[in-house]
Amino acid sequence: MRLVTLYEFQRKYLHSLRAEGISVTPVELQRFFDVINRTYGREGDVLSMRYDTKREDYYIQTHGSVGFTYYFGKTPFMIQILPKPYRNDRDQRQSMALFLSLLNLSGSLGMSTHEINSALSRYESEDEALHELFFYLYILQLEKEAFHGMYQEYMEVEGETKTIRGRLLLSKLVKNGHMQGNVPVRYAVLGADNPLNRVLRAALEVVAENSTWRGIKRAAEHLSYNFRDVSSLGDGDMKALRFNPLNERFKPLYTIATMILFGFKKAGAHGTLHPGIFLDMARLFEDLVYHTVKRALRGEATVHQWHLLPHVIKDARKVEGNLGAVFMFGRPLPDIMAVTPSGRCVIEVKYRNLLVRLGDITRKKLVRNSSELYQIYTYSRLSGGSAAIVYPRLSGSYNEWIPDMFGEDVPSIQFFDGTRFGLFGYELSRIGKDIFVTKNGVILRENVAENLREHLMFLCGAGKGKDHGYL
Repeated sequence: MRLVTLYEFQRKYLHSLRAEGISVTPVELQRFFDVINRTYGREGDVLSMRYDTKREDYYIQTHGSVGFTYYFGKTPFMIQILPKPYRNDRDQRQSMALFLSLLNLSGSLGMSTHEINSALSRYESEDEALHELFFYLYILQLEKEAFHGMYQEYMEVEGETKTIRGRLLLSKLVKNGHMQGNVPVRYAVLGADNPLNRVLRAALEVVAENSTWRGIKRAAEHLSYNFRDVSSLGDGDMKALRFNPLNERFKPLYTIATMILFGFKKAGAHGTLHPGIFLDMARLFEDLVYHTVKRALRGEATVHQWHLLPHVIKDARKVEGNLGAVFMFGRPLPDIMAVTPSGRCVIEVKYRNLLVRLGDITRKKLVRNSSELYQIYTYSRLSGGSAAIVYPRLSGSYNEWIPDMFGEDVPSIQFFDGTRFGLFGYELSRIGKDIFVTKNGVILRENVAENLREHLMFLCGAGKGKDHGYL
């Protein structure tokens, strides 16, 4: 199967696909993308088909999601989309390390740093297919949990025995009309055939059927022995599943299993494709910034995620009621709010590229568009504090002109009325060196934690900070 590797917000022309030996029409691709967007495009498209009038050719446009999908047409191929900040890096390990770390943090997958590094080593030595990482991590996690024992629970069973056990079924006994022979009873047995294990078994079967990495298929077949007494997945098993203190340790494994099942068990519905797995990088990056700010301000401030603010319009409900229409759906909801005894700061996280093209000229920007400034200023006034925007940054290749929020020298900026405003770049190259993303949160080296804490406390009005003037 041919592999098409793209990055977020990239375009690829159909003539280049044909040059790679992939035969597919624009109509076929549009139908393909329609299914993907209906499945994963909650806030925007994952993939779209557009036409370039200058080149007189169609092209594929990726957006802000990372993941993979399969198309089984005349020429079967797989599309995988990787994080854009590392587009110019030939080593895909950096890109995959960022993606898996953010996924682990946001999705609570319970992966250790060693497990992620092990998966990345296999990714480099085998064919570089994103879906195989999910398969590998699932097998790795399943082996670990199976070693500690399969989850078992009591299930009620009805049958007939010569001796009474459990509860006697009087209704059936009366219906039979005599006490000779076996007695109808209902009793409980401890077993592994439960909804959780049926989900895990189904995902294991998908891995065994689809993986091409050495040893993964063999490991999946070996693990299947643990599910020898588990029946096939039923339609209502996922809804019937309930987590409790006894099976809570399987929750991260269940999360990966459902991703695999959702991405690979729908071929029958669409015929020529597997929807695969796609995740919104903007949401993953927002979670990273939240956990980083929370860690840096530990003991100094209370950090909220998605904190509701008052309505922008005074007496909004009254006005809306009189006019029979609404200004907006819901109240303003900033990504992060830090509250200290001396003040507060609202933080918006924007996963955006700040290098824009205006005609034939490429310009560096400090915000993607002016509406982001209007938004964060409004949030600052509603909260009664200061404001900041955080963009991703990668030294030398991506938004590198935005000040590094972990550095010592971050210029101070003010709005026209004197409200403090922070413009920060989250330096991604620090991950693994100064910033360690774990399954439970973020750990910072003391020097970068101190720098970030100083910048944020200054914004919140609770510190002197370093005033380096306006940009």
